[in-house]
Amino acid sequence: MPRLSRAAQVARDQVFAELKNDHKRVRKAYKDFEKLDKSDTEACSRIVEQVLLELSVHATLEEELLYPPARAALTETDLVDEAEVEHESAHQLIDQLRTMSPDDDKYAARFTVLCEYVLHHVKEEEGEFFPALENLRLEWERIAADMSARRQELLADESDDAPAIIGEPELIADDDRLPANGVADSGAANPRKI
Repeated sequence: MPRLSRAAQVARDQVFAELKNDHKRVRKAYKDFEKLDKSDTEACSRIVEQVLLELSVHATLEEELLYPPARAALTETDLVDEAEVEHESAHQLIDQLRTMSPDDDKYAARFTVLCEYVLHHVKEEEGEFFPALENLRLEWERIAADMSARRQELLADESDDAPAIIGEPELIADDDRLPANGVADSGAANPRKI
């Protein structure tokens, strides 16, 4: 398999770095949460809401822009299947936490389970999934640009008090993004095909 161009390598590294930074922020927030007095519901709620936002944005980016081209390009899709199932479970916990009060007896416990679950997912993603994608000839430059734009869009929506970013991802309809048929002329997968 031919090597990735320098530009594609830089873009791939940018994609992985941004996703890993998301992981680090969630890991740090969870550690901060563990140190809190759980009777300080306001402080607990601030951390939980921030993590729910981080996880929702992160999951949306992966589900819309990374998993589809990975599925199309990998010969074995077990890693993508597992990641998608793990996301479904995380979405359920996120939905439950969004409807709970910080005063609920199981609020802290449910958040702890979510974080532990996510940390397991992160370990597999960084240890197995990202390495499996490393040399794939995806349209890394396009994926990086689309992820950056989509992240800004999701964060802007959230800051405008838009509904929570959870559940099924929407299809991206911009014509300047990857072709809708699932595979570009170069053989790279299209992140829009969900």
